[in-house]
Amino acid sequence: MAQRAIEIWRGEKIESVAYADVAVVDSLGQMQYWLGDPSRETFWRSSAKPFQAMPLMESGAVETFGLNPREIAITCASHGGEDQHVELVEGLLAKIHASPQDLICGVHAPSHADTRDRMLAGGVSPSVVHNNCSGKHTGMLALARMLRAPLEGYQLSNHPVQRTILEHVAMMCGIASPQAIYTGIDGCGVPTFYLPLERMAYAYARLVDPRGLDVTSQGAAMLISEAIRTYPEIISGTGRLEVTLAEATGHRLVSKGGAEAVFCLGIPERGLGVAVKMADGMSRTIGPLVSAVLAEIGVLNDQEIQTLAPIINPVIKNHAGREVGFMRPAFRLNRGKL
Repeated sequence: MAQRAIEIWRGEKIESVAYADVAVVDSLGQMQYWLGDPSRETFWRSSAKPFQAMPLMESGAVETFGLNPREIAITCASHGGEDQHVELVEGLLAKIHASPQDLICGVHAPSHADTRDRMLAGGVSPSVVHNNCSGKHTGMLALARMLRAPLEGYQLSNHPVQRTILEHVAMMCGIASPQAIYTGIDGCGVPTFYLPLERMAYAYARLVDPRGLDVTSQGAAMLISEAIRTYPEIISGTGRLEVTLAEATGHRLVSKGGAEAVFCLGIPERGLGVAVKMADGMSRTIGPLVSAVLAEIGVLNDQEIQTLAPIINPVIKNHAGREVGFMRPAFRLNRGKL
């Protein structure tokens, strides 16, 4: 059962409480820290993107298409639709001889507010490449090319692209049978995976410490983790938590958020994976939770904790800009096995 994790205060009174589950697992699959129910199952959503990109990196696409680290990052991205994101997606589509019309992820306005406002003021309508998942979908089209499979229907569970991805997700999560993984349909139209948090954390630990994988998978994991670590602004966007964590820690972490308040990290220096889920699916408390978890398990030094203090204990302001409350962590992690 999810446990009390973050308190939201207004004045001198607690107004709300956010509950969460947390799993911290090493690359051998051993539970190191936990909160609530680390076996809690939920959809992985966009935190699965590094693993959806793995078969592309194993396919020879890096050499075939000359992919650079920023292009690798965009295939793992939940981007904000900023100019740099759109340019990367359009360039990658050109490299694989595909077009925006091949993408089935749908159209929405950029989540990056300045870009959205600029487009609105200029009368420019968003296109499919502004979709936050357009990089992932372009990566799937590239995998279809490498598999000599049709581009059409690449989103369907019985397409070679999705079958290959499911096999890699199972392998990285340490699940013997891909068929044991329940899948739903994500907001962008492709399968998403229903998994225990501790399996997600294990996958992230293996992503940043891939010594137990075969040589091909090791290479793919290293390419992806390095691209995410180095270019968090590509896999998320300006002002997002992935960027804030990277800037505060000297780009030491591999982090990727997902919808409905899922967030996962790999910690290369410790060979650890972290997976968190807010019970209410609200992302407003993800920053305090993740930062406090990193502080408690000793990943952050004193200077980094000080830098992240506005994230760990954010203030709440009213519309006039006056401080009226704050959030604060209200948990201690359990250590070792359940």
